[in-house]
Amino acid sequence: MELNKICQDFNLKGELLDYELITSGNINLTYKVFMQDNGEISQYLLQKINRNVFNNPEKIMENIKNVNDYIDSRHKCEDLFVLHFLHSVKGEPFVIDEDNGFWRACKFFNCACYDSPSDLGVIEEAGRAFGQFQYLLNGFDAGKLFVTIPDFHNTEKRIADLENALLFAPSDKVAVAKSEIEYILSNKDLGLTLSKLFSDGKLPLRVTHNDTKCNNVIFDKETLKALAVIDLDTIMPGLCAYDFGDGARSICSTTDEDEQNLSLVSFDLDRFDRFSKGYLKYLKSTLTDLEKQILPLSVFVMTYELASRFLEDYLKGNVYFKVNNDDHNLHRARCQIALCKDIIGKLNQMENILKKYL
Repeated sequence: MELNKICQDFNLKGELLDYELITSGNINLTYKVFMQDNGEISQYLLQKINRNVFNNPEKIMENIKNVNDYIDSRHKCEDLFVLHFLHSVKGEPFVIDEDNGFWRACKFFNCACYDSPSDLGVIEEAGRAFGQFQYLLNGFDAGKLFVTIPDFHNTEKRIADLENALLFAPSDKVAVAKSEIEYILSNKDLGLTLSKLFSDGKLPLRVTHNDTKCNNVIFDKETLKALAVIDLDTIMPGLCAYDFGDGARSICSTTDEDEQNLSLVSFDLDRFDRFSKGYLKYLKSTLTDLEKQILPLSVFVMTYELASRFLEDYLKGNVYFKVNNDDHNLHRARCQIALCKDIIGKLNQMENILKKYL
């Protein structure tokens, strides 16, 4: 049994009693394993990294170690802890199996995790966790981080990729997605706002998580307080606006990303209020005036960018995102565009909400 060998390589005490496949992740393969030692049962997470997505997992682990060490050595943080990975018998924070599979391990925490929270307290805590995580890394040289996914939030390149996909896409798909394509291309100038400001040297490079969904925060089951930010595989140099915008986009939307009834799609301002309150609790003291100014628009930009990515993948034949059917990415793109339109109509209200916390 491969898992038993991996457990031994990580020097987990006892014998492998049982295991469960964790199905919530979309990229890596994750197991919860139960180890029995002298009658006591301990639980761990073993994760096999998807090398098709992350072709240099050693560098990812180096990023995570450097970030965690920086937080540990320079800051005392009672509200938030960092998740450390276990070392193998060789003293490394990973194990490479005989098939070149890349594994890592950590202790299992009996905590809560939420995909689409409606509880405003949980939403505020999620915002606080992401904002505080970035605040604790203020001063870390983001340029020293390995770029795990090049151009991940390079909106200019994302739009160029869409335009290139249009040159080779089947005519029937282009016809079906005509209005969505027109929306993306006609809003190009607004969508490229962050890219232009960064290329002009007006926004500082910071350490960013780049996947600020609520399910990347773990919570205490009883108090519902955020305990830690997890899934640091995509931690890279980036803009504060990336994390704030994408966090607000995913947490404050009233529907899933692939909702087909577009009349249900909206941006919840009550959720945005609480997410912003939590996110800016610590971080506001480190942001520049321009960073604060572009926060509301960043929500639109990150939603617009994702809509473009879904649309590009639909035109290419669904080669990147997992889909349930051939039109799944088109439904996702339509949903995100509907969200874009609602966000644009609420920008003034969003600006007023942020003024309270800035």
